Amino acid sequence: MMRNMPIYLAALAAAAVSASSCKEVHPDYFEDISSVYFNNRGTGNVLIDTTDVTFVYEPLDAVRMEVPVTVQLLGRASSLDREVSISVSSDNAEEGTDYILPESAVLPAGEYSFDYVVTLLRTAELQTSRKEVRLELHANENFTLAMTQMEQTADTASTVVFRIVFSDMFTSAPAAWDEEILGTFSQHKFQLVCKVLDIDPDDFNDANVMTLPMQMYVREEIMSYISEETAKMNAGQDFDEDILDPETGDPIIFV
Repeated sequence: MMRNMPIYLAALAAAAVSASSCKEVHPDYFEDISSVYFNNRGTGNVLIDTTDVTFVYEPLDAVRMEVPVTVQLLGRASSLDREVSISVSSDNAEEGTDYILPESAVLPAGEYSFDYVVTLLRTAELQTSRKEVRLELHANENFTLAMTQMEQTADTASTVVFRIVFSDMFTSAPAAWDEEILGTFSQHKFQLVCKVLDIDPDDFNDANVMTLPMQMYVREEIMSYISEETAKMNAGQDFDEDILDPETGDPIIFV
């Protein structure tokens, strides 16, 4: 037993060294870092510096959309609230008309991140044009900008500038819109269907909701509605002008 004692003691010493090496250690300079950056993620957890949003899948009576932009701390949390310097600018959107900003940008005490929420406002102009809001972080008495960009496999994303592009337009037909049943897609036609039949616009992205029978029902109901409103128009009565194709001026066709 005594012959194995040196080996046993050596093992204890190694275990002690190993245990002490597990203690959390930070470089001295880490204590002095107090920086912020935009930390917003897209598909696959990839860092993004631009988001493109649209009102088209929001209910027709929805006039606002909140877009949270995450500001991340690099460094240690503080026991005090700390103000973050963010400037907001745009070449084609106006604050109060097209968007609303928070009253302040503050990293709460004890926290490592917060969302700076930009509220977008739905206007008629968004149906024909896209607008953009640009957010930019600046150094101040509380934070530096230790990291300004992040290199990724596919691209390099800014961590101090974040762009919000927004509209009330489609870039393509919704996933569940069947043109063999509902005809060629158009935004005007889509909005008429959602308004008349009280359908949630986002339902057209779910094939489990907009099934074949459901779309056939939609076609029959909307064609009947257009027929009734057309008869009113021809009789000189008040009618729903949304049944008219904005390009041709004729009643919309669902074939």
